[in-house]
Amino acid sequence: MLPKIKKFIMENKKIVILVSIILLAIILLLVLYKSLFYSNAEKAVYGDRLRDIKKNEYTKEDRVETYNKVSEMEGVSEAKIFVKGRLIKFYVTFNDGLSADDIKNKFNEMLTFIEEDVKGYYDVTFYAVQTAEGKTKYPVIGYKQKGRELISFDTF
Repeated sequence: MLPKIKKFIMENKKIVILVSIILLAIILLLVLYKSLFYSNAEKAVYGDRLRDIKKNEYTKEDRVETYNKVSEMEGVSEAKIFVKGRLIKFYVTFNDGLSADDIKNKFNEMLTFIEEDVKGYYDVTFYAVQTAEGKTKYPVIGYKQKGRELISFDTF
């Protein structure tokens, strides 16, 4: 079998070289395509936007401290804090009877529980949940963009 392959290669050198070059070019193009259009798993969601997150990290200890302060606030029955990338999300369940303005004031107070350098690095989102007469409603949603001082509110 090996002598037949050698004989074929010797008789068709130009075609074998041409096919080899085409195969190498296709492999090279596939590798380039993958590296350009499909990023690595650790960069897939945020790219290089999180490269300096260690300098301004919102640690688990900070989250627990903030959670404790929020949970102790009057009118708050439950709180959850999540961090994903450069976003801090507050899900706060308020007692029935608080107005939208009261909830906005509570959110502004919660924002003071976060350190200034962290507020300047992360976006912060607030979601209010209230249960009245067996129905769950979301009366206020707040958003603070990194680098901004004030929370923008949507009231429903």
